[in-house]
Amino acid sequence: MKIFEAYKHYNRQVYLWLLTFTIVFLPFSPFLVSFSQILLVLHWIIEGNFHQKWFRLKHRKSIWFFISFYIIHIIWLPGTEDWNHALETLRIKLPLLILPIIIGTSDDLSPRQVMYILRWFIISLVVSTGVSLGVYYGWWGKSIRDVREISMFISHIRLSLLMVIAIFTLMHWIKTSESPFSKLQFLHFAVILWLIFFLFFMKALTGVVILVVTFFLLILVFVNKIENQILKIFFIVVMYAVPFFSFLTIIKTYHLYHRINEIKGTLPTHTVNGNKYFHDTLHWAVENGNRVWVYVCEPELQKEWNKRSKISYDSFDKKGQPLKSTLIRYMTSKGLTKDSIGVVKLTGKDIVNIENGYTNILFAKKYSIIPRLYEVFWEIDYYKHTGSVDNHSVLQRLVYYQIALKLISNHFFFGVGTGDLPLEYRRYYQTHDTGISPERWWQTHNQYLRVWATFGIIGFLVFLIAFILPPVYERKWQSYYFLMIFIVIMLSFINEDTLETQAGVTFTAFFYSLFLWGASRKLA
Repeated sequence: MKIFEAYKHYNRQVYLWLLTFTIVFLPFSPFLVSFSQILLVLHWIIEGNFHQKWFRLKHRKSIWFFISFYIIHIIWLPGTEDWNHALETLRIKLPLLILPIIIGTSDDLSPRQVMYILRWFIISLVVSTGVSLGVYYGWWGKSIRDVREISMFISHIRLSLLMVIAIFTLMHWIKTSESPFSKLQFLHFAVILWLIFFLFFMKALTGVVILVVTFFLLILVFVNKIENQILKIFFIVVMYAVPFFSFLTIIKTYHLYHRINEIKGTLPTHTVNGNKYFHDTLHWAVENGNRVWVYVCEPELQKEWNKRSKISYDSFDKKGQPLKSTLIRYMTSKGLTKDSIGVVKLTGKDIVNIENGYTNILFAKKYSIIPRLYEVFWEIDYYKHTGSVDNHSVLQRLVYYQIALKLISNHFFFGVGTGDLPLEYRRYYQTHDTGISPERWWQTHNQYLRVWATFGIIGFLVFLIAFILPPVYERKWQSYYFLMIFIVIMLSFINEDTLETQAGVTFTAFFYSLFLWGASRKLA
């Protein structure tokens, strides 16, 4: 009994620690995230006080609205064909049930306690991004070639969502600080710059877009509440500057891709070594304004390349692409002739880039979003001329959306049922020529379409109500923290199946619950 009495004396501190552990471990260890939530459940039970908890649960309609989305997963189980996937779905999405009930029926956290959780969350992200940078450069062993694999434990997109939350949290701390130019605020500003830099370093286009759109929407809502005039002017300038320069970047990249350098005069028929050139001036492929299939002499390319690299000309680069195609496109992007002279002009860094699968010298830029935009324009152009979408992430998504819309039209009211969406997608791939390789037979990449295809229009409306009505009942639409997380979550649903992975569902359930039910109304 004395142990329980002592435990009850520290139960608020234990509760705070367990919440902190849950979000701190999210960028690092799925196991520890699950373990922290198990401990949260045990703590909630051992803490007791069920009369008060039941009273809160019974009278807080907002909790019932939110967990209704989890409940429809259970209601839609009859008729399920793939029970293994259905049960796995219920397991993964347990945080949508557990965290709202635990946080929503527990005592409110003071602003100081919420700040404690958020500080440790931001520290964990700084550590995580530092570790990820080390992974990329091989500080902890073998380096990686694809920057999108930089996050070791969760996808780079999920990591980018966490970073966006941290950035807006730090911005709010600076905005509301009584001493915005103190050493602490400069440290906050430095962390913001680091996280923004890392977003661009990862080339996380989804994260960048959500960052920009959320920033614009938050400024529109809260700019008039900023008392410090210097900060107010700064945010207003940034509010207009970010969309303006984002638009300029897109236009610049578009023109960079579609620019075609005019070929002057007659093309030479032979190289300086007397070997015959191949020229195809009508081929659509262009890199940085230069036509790919002119000035090509493969015999010389093969001979000179094999002198300079251990990867054979007829082999594959480290991304699994035919090396000769990568070489020809890369040399074109530099404006080099594809012959022995051109290979000689390649630097050691160029050789490494080609071996790593960079098809354009632009792609070697680590701190710019332009390479990712250029890649998107290339994918669209490639599709226009070949009809192929395979291994092109943006265009593949359009196929995934198409299949989802087809399933929705066939199962409009009730959907395909809990756990059966992967099965229905597989059947579609097996009976239709989508042009996508079996290893990329993925699903919606859009949470809204996924919910509608799974549960029909009825379940889709429940889903929208589950996220939109709770803040109405709790009167939290004016809360900066809640509005920020709400915008980020709802935007992430457009381009990702956020609620289909442990990281995504924990991120959503934790921050939604923390800022809606867990945080005291005194939280500024």
